[in-house]
Amino acid sequence: MDNKIVSNQSTLSKCLSLLPFDSFRSGFLDWGVKKLTTANLLRICVASQLQNWESYTQIEEEIRARKDSQELFGLSSISGSQISRRVNTLPSTMVERLFQLAVQKVQEVTTLNSTFKGFGKLHIIDGSCLHLGPTFGKWAYVTQNRNQVKLHTRLVIASKHEAYPDKVIPSTGNVDEREVVMELVTDPDATYLFDRGYVDYSKIDNWVGRNLRFAMRINDKHKAEVIETLEHDSDKIITDAKVILGRKPMKHPVRLVEFQDDDGRFYRIITNRWDLSAEDVADLYKCRWQIEIFFKWVKQHLRLVKLQSTKPQGIWNQILFAMTAYCLVLYIKKSENTSKTLWKTLRFLRTYSKDTWADFLKNFHRQPKQTSQGRKKTNQPRSPEPLNDGGVAVVKPVGEKRSKTAKYKN
Repeated sequence: MDNKIVSNQSTLSKCLSLLPFDSFRSGFLDWGVKKLTTANLLRICVASQLQNWESYTQIEEEIRARKDSQELFGLSSISGSQISRRVNTLPSTMVERLFQLAVQKVQEVTTLNSTFKGFGKLHIIDGSCLHLGPTFGKWAYVTQNRNQVKLHTRLVIASKHEAYPDKVIPSTGNVDEREVVMELVTDPDATYLFDRGYVDYSKIDNWVGRNLRFAMRINDKHKAEVIETLEHDSDKIITDAKVILGRKPMKHPVRLVEFQDDDGRFYRIITNRWDLSAEDVADLYKCRWQIEIFFKWVKQHLRLVKLQSTKPQGIWNQILFAMTAYCLVLYIKKSENTSKTLWKTLRFLRTYSKDTWADFLKNFHRQPKQTSQGRKKTNQPRSPEPLNDGGVAVVKPVGEKRSKTAKYKN
């Protein structure tokens, strides 16, 4: 990044300048609009994700209270209800295009290093649920006590510890994963990783016939007729065989690898990666855990769990704004070539959002003055923690069982 040109630019302004918001001006959507233009609305919504502004009311207060926000958005004040109305009617295709521009920024600074162990390009596909309230979320009814929406995500593995979403499909909660999976499996050069919810024999046959590589977990209930047993030399592998799936047999055979992980959990994986060893297939499927980490990260650190709208289009837009913010943070992390985690990068961006970009970089790359060797470990067992009720607590030594005859005392 060219830091000299933008050294006096605020950190938040620099983050937003990475995307061409002004190109989203719309004569139709902005007809008669004096303050909240489409470009400004997109800019404000991405900033609210980066800054962790919890509601439209807080956005209103932040703009009114901060001069830097007023200058950035060209507004002295704006109503939270007006932002809500505009977000609920903003075309989601426009927000999706903004998200794709953020993905392109990440791809500019990302070299796919997922070729460790010869796996090649890896894409993980999975979905995650977001819950709505019982009153205003009836349009997303799933069961009697659950109204929810889903975000079906394709995650690109950039390296062993880095990944980014390059396609997200929001849906109501009653949409099955298998109904949208074909829109996510599009790259013929990638290997796709799936969990058990994506088992569909006709689709698997289609992928094998088109030579689309995949690895998918299946349940014990899925019948597999063994055609040929393959040799393996690993103690972790239970089965490595060429099989035909289904009571109504599939057209094409697949490979079945059964193994136990270090904790004793049993896995059945089907794949058409015949070029890998059975142990490599097991390690390949373990990469799928990265999407679980991704979902946990965006729900913890971005405005995603608490939905700011009750309207479908407003929720789709909030999901896409969160994914856009994620890509911006990852872009800055990779551009600055730092070993800091993605969460630390976002935390620095929030802490120094009002300061200049030069100040942010100075503190972001600051090295500790003193280095610690850490606590020196000894072979002596640590003494048990002494119990103290403090006059208010009820304590019991670890391992002591509850008495079956315990009764309340008068």
